[in-house]
Amino acid sequence: MNMLKPITTAAFFVMTAYGAQAQDVGTIRVAEADTFSGEDLIQLIAYERARERGVDIQLSSLRADDIVFQAVLNGQIDMGVGDSYEPIVNLDAPVRNIYQIRKLAYIPVADKTIYPDWDALDGEQFVVHSRGSGTETLAQIIEANKGIEFSQISYVPGSEVRVVAMQQGNIKATFLDMVSSKVLLDSDPDRFGRLPMDGVDASDSTLYANTDFLAKNGEAVEILLEELLKAAKATVADPSWPAAQREELGLLPDLTAEEVAEITPYFQDAVEAGIFPTNGGGEAAAKADIQFLAQAGKLEPAIANNLETVWDFGPLNAALKTVDSSK
Repeated sequence: MNMLKPITTAAFFVMTAYGAQAQDVGTIRVAEADTFSGEDLIQLIAYERARERGVDIQLSSLRADDIVFQAVLNGQIDMGVGDSYEPIVNLDAPVRNIYQIRKLAYIPVADKTIYPDWDALDGEQFVVHSRGSGTETLAQIIEANKGIEFSQISYVPGSEVRVVAMQQGNIKATFLDMVSSKVLLDSDPDRFGRLPMDGVDASDSTLYANTDFLAKNGEAVEILLEELLKAAKATVADPSWPAAQREELGLLPDLTAEEVAEITPYFQDAVEAGIFPTNGGGEAAAKADIQFLAQAGKLEPAIANNLETVWDFGPLNAALKTVDSSK
C-alpha cells in the first residue's frame, strides 16, 4: 500500500533532467507497473546519483507487470521492476533478475501476552487474508522454516478488518500490511508485538533485465546497482536519510507538508521490518523467491538447483565488491 503521494514519470524528469553531467557511460530505460511515490525514494535517489555518474536513466510507468516484462523481453525497455520469475521460466526467456528492491511487506503480529514467539504458536490457529494469498503462502513457509504446525489456518480478508479483530480479541495472530501493523502495535504496545521474519526473504519486487543488454552495458549496470546498494545501506543506517536526500535533490516537489512528514516514519517502519536488503538480495533472495513461488504452486522447487536460470549474480557481485571496498 502506498502511504505517500505518487509522482508521474514526466514530473520526475522535470526535476532531474538538468544540471552538470559526468561522461556518458550509457542509457538504461527502466519501467515498472506503478506510478512512482515517496516509498520509491531509495530507487529515485539511486537513479539520480547514477545520472550524476553519467548513466542516462529513463523512467516509464506501464499498465501491468506482464506488459513491463514483454517490453524488457522485446528490447523496448532495458530493465523492469516487479516480478519476473514465472515468465522467465515459462517462456525460457533471456531475462534475469539482478537486484532485490524490497522484500514482502507483510508483518506477522500476535497478542504477545499469549504468543510471545513462533514456538508458542505450534498447534495454535493462525489467520491470513484468503486462500491462495501471499499471506497464506508465508504462513506455510513459516511452518516449514520454524518446524511448527498451526492447528488451523483461517481466513479473514483485509488487513484493516484483521486489526479490529485483533483488538477485539477474536483473533490472536496474523499477517498485516505495514500500515495496519503500525496501527495495531501503536494501539496497545503492551499487548501486541511483532514476530520475527528472519529466514523469510521473498521479494516484493526485483530489478530484472534482458541478458543481451546486460552483456553489452556492464559499466552502466554496475553503476546503477552500486547506487542502489549505497542508497539502501544509507537508509537502513538512518531512516531519515531519504527525506534529507529528497530535499537536497529536489525530488517530489509537489508533496504537501503532511506528506513530507510521513516520509521518515514510513522508512523507520520499513527498516524495522527489514524490508530493504543492504546486499541486493542475491542468492538468498533467489532461493526465498523460488521457495515462496513453489509453495504457492507457481514454480517447481527444483529450479532452486539452477539459480542461474532466473538470476544473473555477476552485476550484483561486482557492485558489492566496489561498494564494500570503498568503506
